[in-house]
Amino acid sequence: MVRGSFEEEPHQPVRMIASDLDGTVLGPDFRFRPRTVEAITAARDAGIHVVFVTGRPKRWLHPLHEQLEDVGVVICSNGAVVYDVPTERVIETSLFHVREAFGIMGEISELFPRTLYAAETLDRVFTDPGWSRSDRMEIFPVEEAPIRECLPRGIGVVKLLAKLDGAVPNEYFEHVRDLVDGRLAVTHSVAAAPLVEIGQRGLTKARTLERYAAERGITSQHVMAFGDMPNDLEMLTWAGHGYAMADGHPGVVTAVGRTAPPFTEDGVAQVIENYLDHA
Repeated sequence: MVRGSFEEEPHQPVRMIASDLDGTVLGPDFRFRPRTVEAITAARDAGIHVVFVTGRPKRWLHPLHEQLEDVGVVICSNGAVVYDVPTERVIETSLFHVREAFGIMGEISELFPRTLYAAETLDRVFTDPGWSRSDRMEIFPVEEAPIRECLPRGIGVVKLLAKLDGAVPNEYFEHVRDLVDGRLAVTHSVAAAPLVEIGQRGLTKARTLERYAAERGITSQHVMAFGDMPNDLEMLTWAGHGYAMADGHPGVVTAVGRTAPPFTEDGVAQVIENYLDHA
């Protein structure tokens, strides 16, 4: 087995498992594989706290409570929202002011005039005309009009998305990231799409997860984390036991250095089972 494989046993006991959703434990059909559900249940039965940490907005979490008996709290929108699924209650937010969104949109559009935008708020979605979306996932109202006209002044933004159809995904991401230059957080979670996700300055999944874990008396060395895309990278390198999915983004796999088998091979389940067998 290669160095950094999932069969390496953690030196510190695992008290929390933090997992990305899409491409990690959820497939393209938004379904868990049965073995993954069994492994998550076994981890919880062993007293390990399990939390999902996703780029999805809170309105896209219904595949979880449709398939799991106990979803609990989910860290969503790349860490911008901490959401209690059973009670449908927002526990914590990390938003940015709409004026920052307008400023960034103006700068991006100067460089890439054909860029389309979507903005997530806590209770609505705003999209430019022509923005294609997954309607089967939409359960909140969607306002489709030029964002500069319809996005309310004074509102807090959960996430701003910028998309340039036809662009090379990684090149577009790098241009936008360099343009924003740390004023807001810039990441991406869909490797094949020229789609950039923009959040509050300094926001990452890791930042919110660290705070969430600390509130429960858990430090990084006791956290096992799974993910597959650049928006997972900080979380995977923060956790004491971070695993990149073997079929994930190549840059993430290289940076993390420890891999779980692919989703199609029940990778997360394999790692959890291996840990529980040796705990």
